[in-house]
Amino acid sequence: MKLKPSASSSDPARIAIIGCGNVGMACAHALVVGHLIRELVLIDQDADRAKGEAMDLQQAVPLGSPITISTGTYADAAASAIVILTIGAPVKFSGSRLDMLAPNVGPFRDCVAKLMAEKFKGILLITTNPVDVLTFIAQKEAGLPVGHVIGTGTMIDSERLRSHLSSQLQIEARSVHATIIGEHGDSSVAIWSSAQVGGIPLALYPGAESLPSNEDLLTAVQRIGSEVTALKGNTCYAIAACVARICEAVLRDEHSILVVSTLIDGPYGLHDVAFGTPCVIGRGGVESVLELKLDAKEQKALERSAGLLKKAFASL
Repeated sequence: MKLKPSASSSDPARIAIIGCGNVGMACAHALVVGHLIRELVLIDQDADRAKGEAMDLQQAVPLGSPITISTGTYADAAASAIVILTIGAPVKFSGSRLDMLAPNVGPFRDCVAKLMAEKFKGILLITTNPVDVLTFIAQKEAGLPVGHVIGTGTMIDSERLRSHLSSQLQIEARSVHATIIGEHGDSSVAIWSSAQVGGIPLALYPGAESLPSNEDLLTAVQRIGSEVTALKGNTCYAIAACVARICEAVLRDEHSILVVSTLIDGPYGLHDVAFGTPCVIGRGGVESVLELKLDAKEQKALERSAGLLKKAFASL
């Protein structure tokens, strides 16, 4: 079924996904089973694939909450509360995510331009890598208010670190609080100075003395994406869970603190760059940026990470 654009500038019950690859469809499935929305619009340059994916998902709806799933146009997307961009060149991730900038930036910019030509005024949520550089480009070129452009950033890195630590310590992951900021990539920065388990500083938690070094733990997290890709060809479920959680915080106006990529202009003494950091997320997207207290080593590492992201953008 084809949707008609909403009468309002953005329908709070509708989300659109542009890009029906592995990540896009994992996000679609997560949203459908999450009972968050009433309408889901799928857009892809391969119209038949988008139609098939919409039909397949729609047939699962009778087992859940009522939702209409269809293919649509950029006008349909522009009438959505949130548009999720999962487009990307069909290249297998290996090495640095920054290497994906050259093949992805052209189609990405074209997608943003088409969306904004339809007067989109909602929240733009980006998963395409390198997510921090593309979040910066979208914020600069879309003309949306600061905070309306959100990259998934280091949310997935932080969750991977929590999962890794919980496995090492044999503690349920929700009791582990550890944050990674900066680039979603090789220069990401783990904030060990504030890591906790059940309110106890990580370094003082029983058994922490047997953990691998901080450097080895971070390296393991940084390599997980490429390891999963080598085994199955892509990573999709973990990032889809992050996307669904961000959408939930926006649509429910939760004011939840999530580690996402956003334009940084002042926090950490850094300017004119986008990277992952804890942010308050609500109906307005990124409603405030939280600045963690870093030690000298962490601050230096973050400055290096931001510098690499700026260099990648300048290379364009």
